[in-house]
Amino acid sequence: MEGVANKLKWGLVIAAAPEADLEYIRRIYQTLPQPLTLCADGGLQKARRLGIPCDLLIGDMDSGGLEGADGGEGAEQIRLPAEKDFTDTQSCLEEAARRGCDAVVLTGASGGRLDHLLCNLHLLEALESRGVRGYLADKDNLVQLLQNGPVEVPACYRYFSLLPIDEKLEGVTIRGAKYPLENRTVGRADSLTVSNEASAGAVEIQIRRGRAFLIFSR
Repeated sequence: MEGVANKLKWGLVIAAAPEADLEYIRRIYQTLPQPLTLCADGGLQKARRLGIPCDLLIGDMDSGGLEGADGGEGAEQIRLPAEKDFTDTQSCLEEAARRGCDAVVLTGASGGRLDHLLCNLHLLEALESRGVRGYLADKDNLVQLLQNGPVEVPACYRYFSLLPIDEKLEGVTIRGAKYPLENRTVGRADSLTVSNEASAGAVEIQIRRGRAFLIFSR
């Protein structure tokens, strides 16, 4: 995200997954230039604890979104039905896209339930289909969909991995990394592209065919 933040209109989504360390959310908020901050239900309580103003609260309010001293006062609210075909987090991402965000960072979305984590990862694809760049971040990881070309590995992360979304990736080339590849095929059930390291901060990654998650880890 560094180096391009000032060129984009950013959204920051704070979801309600349980997590002990919230400081990374504050650091991300301080990095982004005037982000639109959306809280998915109980994510509002995280924002309040961090002193982050919530612009828009969305949810069915079953995880504490309206609890607390101010009951969400000061934030625009979209109340959702308890029984619905989509998650509060998806609603936040879609609303960020509707309101013109070019890129969105999803936080508070990787702890607790595994089904929600996997769903949230694939919501990055839904954002991409709408022309919005999506990231999922927690205290140890940053996930995005891979785009071909030079990739700058943020200094705070030691490792990077490619996880195929499609059944296989064809023509995978990685240059400038500890473990280079040249025109390889990588299957979804293969760990070949897990836990690589950048030699000097920047690596070049090319995939001729297929989609993958690019994951940076501490």
